[in-house]
Amino acid sequence: MSSEDLVLDRKVRDWVVVPLTLCILLMMLLRQYVSKILASPSASKQPVDTKELREKQALARSQLMRNNAGYIPAFAVQQRRNFFSAKEVGVFQKKSEAKGVQEQLMTNPDMMQNMMKQQLTGLVPQIAMGAFVNYFFSGFIMGKIPFPLSPSFRLMLQRGIDLPSLDVAYFTSLSYYMLLLFGLRGVMSLMFKEDTIDETQLQKQQMTMGMGQMGQDPQKTFEQERAALDAIEYVSKLDGINELAAETLQKGLNKPPRIR
Repeated sequence: MSSEDLVLDRKVRDWVVVPLTLCILLMMLLRQYVSKILASPSASKQPVDTKELREKQALARSQLMRNNAGYIPAFAVQQRRNFFSAKEVGVFQKKSEAKGVQEQLMTNPDMMQNMMKQQLTGLVPQIAMGAFVNYFFSGFIMGKIPFPLSPSFRLMLQRGIDLPSLDVAYFTSLSYYMLLLFGLRGVMSLMFKEDTIDETQLQKQQMTMGMGQMGQDPQKTFEQERAALDAIEYVSKLDGINELAAETLQKGLNKPPRIR
């Protein structure tokens, strides 16, 4: 079978494309409203640990200073370095008391409950919808991408069929389902703003829990940042900036005016 002889039936649009799109939209809307109903009202009223927040902001400021040290004077770099890593008084010399993920879950049961609700309302409907699509809409070729692709995209775009001779640019119903599932996130964010369920955020939470279970020590992060600050070799990126600005201004003044 060649790609030139392949003709798609118009009934695929009426009986596959439109119903599949509507099913995915309804599933995402239902999942969004169920998650809002199950959300705990105390989730948004959790107290903020000001000390932990202050430590995170200090790390962010230190990294920003290291990346842009060449744009400030040398004495300013040294002052900031002393503020962060000076002995006994530096911010990164103090002992960190940040809580790990396991300790937060033990002291705040609502956190675990809310995470379980998010995973329940996010992953279970997705698995059920995937089984539904695989049973009713599997094996349909739905369209063609208007640009050539390498054969490595075949597994991603042609799920549910096994036609090695088919052009890689054609995509199937299962691939269309996956594209819609992640592509409609922007539409849902416009409708529900910050309350939108994000599959990538759920995966990040699972990864964070795994890292917390491995025993990540915040004190080691401070030690690494102190070592990075001590390794800074100051090189000013503003040397000769006044001469360059004057030269650029002079060139602009010497240009003849444009005649419109």
